[in-house]
Amino acid sequence: MDFGALRTLALELNFSAHGVPATVQRPYPDVGDAIVTRGIWVTQFTDALPDGHELQRREPIRVMALRRDEVTTVPRGTTILAPEVMGGPLKGWRVDAMARVDTDHYRVVVIPDPDLDALVGVEL
Repeated sequence: MDFGALRTLALELNFSAHGVPATVQRPYPDVGDAIVTRGIWVTQFTDALPDGHELQRREPIRVMALRRDEVTTVPRGTTILAPEVMGGPLKGWRVDAMARVDTDHYRVVVIPDPDLDALVGVEL
């Protein structure tokens, strides 16, 4: 029994219902046109024991899911313009790491990018 069509439908429904509009721009060597898609914010978490120095800020780690059939690669440094909540203001995010790769989507760790926030609404 082939569940491919059912999986595709479930993916489409999840991103339609829970996703926010997102514009993805990949860095060199994948530079090309911006990819307009939808992303799902995955539940935030805080690293209880951050690596490195003893004194470190503990901030929530933001993770966004992106469809692999729309965004084929998401290297570190990829920029994403997306609101934190549906209908909210656009914010700039930069991919810091790959959290997980599934068969149909990526989960990427993103950090706020104030430089991108300054460009929101600016015609380039």
